[in-house]
Amino acid sequence: MLILLAALLLAAVLAARASAADSASPAAAGAASAPAAAQDELANAFGVVFISSAEDRLPGSRRTADSLEQQYRNGLATGATWNRWPLYWFNIEPSPGVFNWAAQDATVQADIAHGLRLDAILLGTPAFYTTGNAARASRVPRLRPGELSLDAIERATPAGLYEPTFADGTDTPAPGKAPNPANKWAVFTTAAVNRYKPGGTLAQANGWPAGVGVTHWEMWNEPDLTIFWDASVEDYARLLKVGYLATKAADPGATVLFAGLANDYRKLEYYRDVLTVLAADPAAATYGFYHDILATHSYFHAWKSWYHVYRARGTMREFGFEKPIWLNESGVPAWDDYPGPVWDPASALRATTAEQAAYTIQSAMYAMFTGATAVFHFQLYDGCGNQPAGTDFPPHNGELCDANGQYNGKPCAGDANGLYRNPPDMLCFTQHDSPGSPRPNLAAFRVLTTYLAGVEPYWRVRAGEAEVCRMENPNQNPGIPGDEFVLTQPQEIIAFYRPATQERVIGMWTLCGRNETAIVDATSLNGRATLVYADGHTQPIAAVQGHYVIALPPATNRNPFPGGASPNLLYAIGGSPVLLIEKDERGASWPNHAYAPVVAWQLAGP
Repeated sequence: MLILLAALLLAAVLAARASAADSASPAAAGAASAPAAAQDELANAFGVVFISSAEDRLPGSRRTADSLEQQYRNGLATGATWNRWPLYWFNIEPSPGVFNWAAQDATVQADIAHGLRLDAILLGTPAFYTTGNAARASRVPRLRPGELSLDAIERATPAGLYEPTFADGTDTPAPGKAPNPANKWAVFTTAAVNRYKPGGTLAQANGWPAGVGVTHWEMWNEPDLTIFWDASVEDYARLLKVGYLATKAADPGATVLFAGLANDYRKLEYYRDVLTVLAADPAAATYGFYHDILATHSYFHAWKSWYHVYRARGTMREFGFEKPIWLNESGVPAWDDYPGPVWDPASALRATTAEQAAYTIQSAMYAMFTGATAVFHFQLYDGCGNQPAGTDFPPHNGELCDANGQYNGKPCAGDANGLYRNPPDMLCFTQHDSPGSPRPNLAAFRVLTTYLAGVEPYWRVRAGEAEVCRMENPNQNPGIPGDEFVLTQPQEIIAFYRPATQERVIGMWTLCGRNETAIVDATSLNGRATLVYADGHTQPIAAVQGHYVIALPPATNRNPFPGGASPNLLYAIGGSPVLLIEKDERGASWPNHAYAPVVAWQLAGP
């Protein structure tokens, strides 16, 4: 049957070659990559947010030493080599000029001891340094261990931000320059970098070898959301500049990240807006627009990870530069597993555990194909951010929640993003029958760290018979009801090439709610390859008349956009992906990565 199928499709294959070539080349499909000089040396790095956190070691935390060590074992089991967590300024400087680094010291030491590199986020203005939001400045910080939500006093503009960065009254950096005492953000940033940099205070105290320490510093988090930055675009541009200059003065070899963008549809041009402000600064170009890497975030709709990276790359080119881009938060909560509430059919944030696993692979492959050099999953365990304060109840059954899914005016939603369910000593979501157990998403992330390391974009093609499979036009504003949609072919096929092993890694999934059969040309001389599934299991496959025939299950997730129709015609997450891994051995007849592969298809029933 397979032989017959391949024969029947051969004519279609040949006819499709020309059109496939036009659409599948890296240039046409969005495989934008930075020039070699600007490439991130950490290409294809994988990380997890909150493998650890200093808040777990603050007074009042319920965490035990054994549980924290198990958390590291779980984090390392993901295959990630990077950890991302915040150094909250208001926890470090409890009163003016008094710094308490104990929790942060212990956490950085543990990260280093476990071989993890750290993307350290600097954020959280202490109440006594706030400007603006004066009416709310008397509120006491309420951040709990493991909680991400910030009060206005912690997201306000720091005092003295527009004062010169350095004590000599300038914004001109030089190694070892002292920060201006009047610029509180410069003082804090300098202190953090000097403490944790290679050769810094902590490195010397522990006898760490040269080069060991924190090298990557992220200037705040999601400034395009008021929950994190309750100030202007101009204020963030200044915060980025001061943070960059102070960091480079303290450690010239450090890498500075533009704060991870939430990409809220109401502020999609935030990066461009900040760059526009900086472009008026005569020194901005000299200092690389005050960042070395752009961080961006993507949630809920898998293809948006392509869109956000692609759009950011285009913005860079508008301003005449290219830099590495990191997708350092990505995920979708599982709402068929504790703590996700299942009673909310209108939610735009729904995913089964199987869909969550599919999202993880698809989001990463979309982002990496478009040029993202690092991908982080959010997060290792389930977060407490949407949990009503002081509660630890099973929200999935509606207990304590009103008809609107709220408890005392706050959502009963749980952030079930974790690769693992919460252990018993967490502050929230500890009531699962198997606390600390992995979700299917862990296996999916392991597929990434095992098979996508060391690859580069190869080609991408949409295949299959055109049908009513509507995808939102990325040239419109996603999330706004009434945007234009476009028809698409039902198969997404994205290929990468691994030079070290001369293998291609091809990810395939459906975009619509029907079974599909993908047929891809073989490149190995023996016609043998391996299939890898989202749960991590592998299966050998043999080519039939030079083609691999791969069954793809239907997509099932039809999350609406906020304010949109439910269910949406858009499948927010494709069907469970399948990876094809094969030697690329065609030699001279297969000359370069721009070659457009032959991809054919057959519908396999409704």
